[in-house]
Amino acid sequence: MEYSYEAVNRDGQVMKGQIQAASQADALRILKDQDLTPVTVAEAGSGSKTSGRRATKSASIDDKAIVFRELATLLAAGVPLAEAVDSTSLAHGDTQIGASFGLVYAQLRGGAPLSQALQAAELELPEYVFQLVGAGELTGKLAQALHSATDQMEYEQKIRQEMRNALIYPSILVFSGIAATLLIFIVVVPKFTNMLKNTHAKIPAISVWVLKTGLFVKENLLWFGLGSAAIIFAIAFLLSNPKARKQLMEAISHLPLIGAWLVDTEIGRWAAMLGTLLDNRVPIVRAMELAESGVQLKAVSHKLQLAVRDLRAGKKLADALALHRTVNPMGINLVRVGERTGELPGMLKTLGKMYENASRERMKRFLILLEPATILIVGCVIGFIMVAIMLAITSLSTMTL
Repeated sequence: MEYSYEAVNRDGQVMKGQIQAASQADALRILKDQDLTPVTVAEAGSGSKTSGRRATKSASIDDKAIVFRELATLLAAGVPLAEAVDSTSLAHGDTQIGASFGLVYAQLRGGAPLSQALQAAELELPEYVFQLVGAGELTGKLAQALHSATDQMEYEQKIRQEMRNALIYPSILVFSGIAATLLIFIVVVPKFTNMLKNTHAKIPAISVWVLKTGLFVKENLLWFGLGSAAIIFAIAFLLSNPKARKQLMEAISHLPLIGAWLVDTEIGRWAAMLGTLLDNRVPIVRAMELAESGVQLKAVSHKLQLAVRDLRAGKKLADALALHRTVNPMGINLVRVGERTGELPGMLKTLGKMYENASRERMKRFLILLEPATILIVGCVIGFIMVAIMLAITSLSTMTL
């Protein structure tokens, strides 16, 4: 059987051609025996885009963290870098990671360092990963640097997951309240709208408003359904847009309680990232720039940019952070002690843990307050509707004939 292939030779050059093999696995093996790194292998003339080495699905942050942990473990066990990368590429087969690590392997064989090979591969990674890998190559502690990069990716993913989980319950409460209110307007209220036709009854104004609203909703139910679906799709589309999500976070950050939670989360993530970068011998100014680039809230980012400017001017980190009130006084003391003792990376990680715990406590308080508040609001709305209906009913008993 004939297969079309695209491969990379040891000099990093892309080669294309056809090869005879009994199966796709045999074709991959033949190419490897010819000192080629397969990128795509597909049956000739099939017109299929599927291949033994091309990504069939995009890699998530969790997938990337797992593969970097695997690579770090192999290197720590004494496996040569090129062999570890090649093994990782083969292990992940028909995935984006497998294809990308195939390109990394080809770059390594061409003499490129791992940090450069990762940048050339088709695998989106945070900028700090390349800096950590480069620092690991310079210090000879590549396995430790990869473990640190993985720890940071897993930490950021955990923070994002906690934020999503924290917002699920409030969303359910809000949507349940809206659904219950609409159900009453659609099912219950229209049954009493005939009272509006009674010209002898003196129906209170709030009852008239509720009954007319229920009648309007029932008569335009299709449009309400389509409008609701459009709003849901619009919200989903906006949330899938990184720029829209960032603007939403900016707006939420100005709210009481939940805003402080977001700020604590951002500072905790920044401190943990900075500590990781410094622990792997990344220069402090460059580490500050990388850590600041991962901050999404403008208010926090602006303060950190000013601190970076002062750091370049020769100020100590603690003084720069204190000047712009970036972290609380306890955090300033931790940074100052870390600078004096030479344990700044460890102190920054401790600071990140403190802010993470503070953020988690704020989140708990927010949820504790949100549940009764939502139930109270929904109860008031439903109670208002029922009172309006009861007033309309009682008005019939006092009407003049």
